Amino acid sequence: MHLFRRLISVVLLVFVATIAIAQEVGEEDVKAVETITQKIEQYAKQVEAARDSDQRLVELGVEIEALEKELFNRGVKLSPRLPQIKLRLDQIGPVPEEGQGEEPKSVVDERQKLVEERGRINQLLGILEDQSIRTNQLTDTISEARRQLFTDALSRRYDITDAFSTELFTDVGDSITSLTNRIHSWWQFTWRFKSQNALLGLGGVIALTLIALLGLRKIFSGWIYRDPNVADPSYLTRLTTASWYTILPTALTWLFFLLTYLVMSFLGVLRDDIGQILSTIFVCAAIIILVWRLTEAIFAPKLKQWRLIDVSDHAARPLKTFVVLMVVVSTGDVLVTQINSIIGTSVPVTIVKSLFTAIAVGLLLISIAFLKPFDRLLNDQSLVKVAWPRTIKWLLCFGGAGLIISALSGYIGFSRFVAQQIVVTGAVIATMYLGIRTARAISEESAFVETSLGKKFLHNSRLTESGVDQLGLIVGFAVTALVLAVGLPLLALMWGFQWLDIERFVISAFTEIQIGSISLSISSILIGVVLFSLGLLLTRYFKSWLDGNILSRSRMDPGARSSITTAVGYVGVAIAGLFGVTAAGIELSQLALIAGALSLGIGFGLQNIVSNFVSGLILLAERPFKAGDIVEAGGFTGVVKVVKVRATEIETFDKKTLVLPNSEMINSAVINWMHKTALGRVSVAVGVSYDSDAQAVHDLLIEIAKDHPRVLANPEPFVDFYNFGDSALEFELRAYIADVGFSVGVKTELRIAIHQRFKEQGIEIPFPQRDVNLKVVGDSVSQVLGNAAQAAPTVIKTSKTPNLDD
Repeated sequence: MHLFRRLISVVLLVFVATIAIAQEVGEEDVKAVETITQKIEQYAKQVEAARDSDQRLVELGVEIEALEKELFNRGVKLSPRLPQIKLRLDQIGPVPEEGQGEEPKSVVDERQKLVEERGRINQLLGILEDQSIRTNQLTDTISEARRQLFTDALSRRYDITDAFSTELFTDVGDSITSLTNRIHSWWQFTWRFKSQNALLGLGGVIALTLIALLGLRKIFSGWIYRDPNVADPSYLTRLTTASWYTILPTALTWLFFLLTYLVMSFLGVLRDDIGQILSTIFVCAAIIILVWRLTEAIFAPKLKQWRLIDVSDHAARPLKTFVVLMVVVSTGDVLVTQINSIIGTSVPVTIVKSLFTAIAVGLLLISIAFLKPFDRLLNDQSLVKVAWPRTIKWLLCFGGAGLIISALSGYIGFSRFVAQQIVVTGAVIATMYLGIRTARAISEESAFVETSLGKKFLHNSRLTESGVDQLGLIVGFAVTALVLAVGLPLLALMWGFQWLDIERFVISAFTEIQIGSISLSISSILIGVVLFSLGLLLTRYFKSWLDGNILSRSRMDPGARSSITTAVGYVGVAIAGLFGVTAAGIELSQLALIAGALSLGIGFGLQNIVSNFVSGLILLAERPFKAGDIVEAGGFTGVVKVVKVRATEIETFDKKTLVLPNSEMINSAVINWMHKTALGRVSVAVGVSYDSDAQAVHDLLIEIAKDHPRVLANPEPFVDFYNFGDSALEFELRAYIADVGFSVGVKTELRIAIHQRFKEQGIEIPFPQRDVNLKVVGDSVSQVLGNAAQAAPTVIKTSKTPNLDD
């Protein structure tokens, strides 16, 4: 037995040792950490060398961030090995003291190996932690360098007088010559060796653009055409038409530019310098086209009825012209700057170019400020021109004057930056404003139904007018989301951010948002919402399938089926919510605080809701009544329509819906006419005159009841002669019917039959009457009668309201 135990111990030791060796940290991990360390050192040198290039700093920031994630992943991979080593060392035990015997060599070697591995892991983790700190420092250095670059570019001051020297015209001539030579050499080379590829590529792009143009005209021609014959289009029509008038042709032009550049680059037609110049030309042209279409849509100089801003006819064209000129000047400045960076020009040329741009934009702003864009109708029916509101006018004046003064003071970088932002940012904001106004107008009630697209949906789909109106909300939300998704990145690019900055921000926003100890992300939240929605759809489908294919074949009553499907629905919603919350990145343990807050709320203000909820569960389980039962509850009588988890809906006989909290259905008396069976009794009371034969009346009532098709023969109907009334002998016919739901109709039909049969048999149904005896005291009867005969008839008035007993 002792030998067997030793053998088992050796086998377990070998097995565990094999696992430990398989998972141990090897040379590969050490080399990986060394590689990461070397990369960080290289990035540190590159950051120092790239302090003058914002684009390169952004690229380095992205690469360092990826390296930081690699550091984290490497640490995550190494850390789990430490608890394994500790567990194994505890199993082996400490080194025995002298006199306690010697350990096997395999145990000693394993302990030594584990101790060395633990030291190596701790060393690697220490290196990783140090390098993580280093990467954070490099990220901060990059951010600081970019801020400094931006500040230096805006705050640098140049001497304007030195720029206007005799060498200026020489430098301009040299720059033009250099640019001409570059273009000529490229053209000669392309025409000799790659003309066929260039022509084929350009022809293909033109063909694709023409196809897209024909498709747009066929599909969207009615959307972008502003009919001059329409006298007064609605504001929504003007907005939507202006949006499509701006977006679709601009998008088609941009598509042409993009395809041309991509095809030419793919075919190898473009050199690096020519490619940069051509891409800049395309971008500038695209911006000019966008602004031209936008101003044409907003100001509409020739189509006053389609104008979006209420400006006068004499001001519409100058406004459009001034805005387009500002864009042309700004984009021309961008193009010249790109060309200068390629061919290399002197500082005076750059200063003069930026100075001209700033002064031109400033003068255009001042010109716009002094326009009188509005008309006012006076009492004598004459029109007078009205200037801008004072705030707008002074803002335009101060903006234009500030640009001119800053440029003349030598702050060329600042004035050029502001001029570009005024033009380009203004164009982007105006486009976004137009799109958002369009989305808001589409989302208004019954607005989308009146549009051409809404009418097509209404006529060509199964959607009702209400459904199309709800679709308008979705379309409005989609348009708003599209405007923000396109406009906000463009604004960020205009204000000095790089595309990699935006990409990194979007990725971080979609991957991780830290709220306290809870880590969320937009993507995980969206996944959670999608999973929850899918869970709801599957739950509804399963409920429908269960009720239509399984429960409908059983002998269950509708109430039991309703209870089962309701319970299944709540379980499905709970499971879907569980999956949605988990997918959103919220751990169930983190909901303990919310549960505690809910319990506190239940104790104070939610106890009625919880009481109704628990009562609903009890009603679904015990089922004292079910859908279709006729009940009396809360002082009302009606048919149970549905038993929900919070309240029960009852439809009264006059088709009113009564919603009773379930706690009231549990704590108060409820009469269920159909609890065990639908069998019920109807009672019809009738009175006959005292001259009638009571037995004959009894027999006739029994006969009338037996003749009715819904009255049951067993139990038999019977008649109760229950009272000698003031005016009649009072009987009550009592009969049983199979379904108490027909009680109202049966009683009506019995009363009609009683009236007809009594009339045929000469049995009188008397109305309430009273005999009055007059006793005369003190005068003779003749005297009284004589006086009564001579007197005119009178009406005796009484304050007592008569009733049926009087």
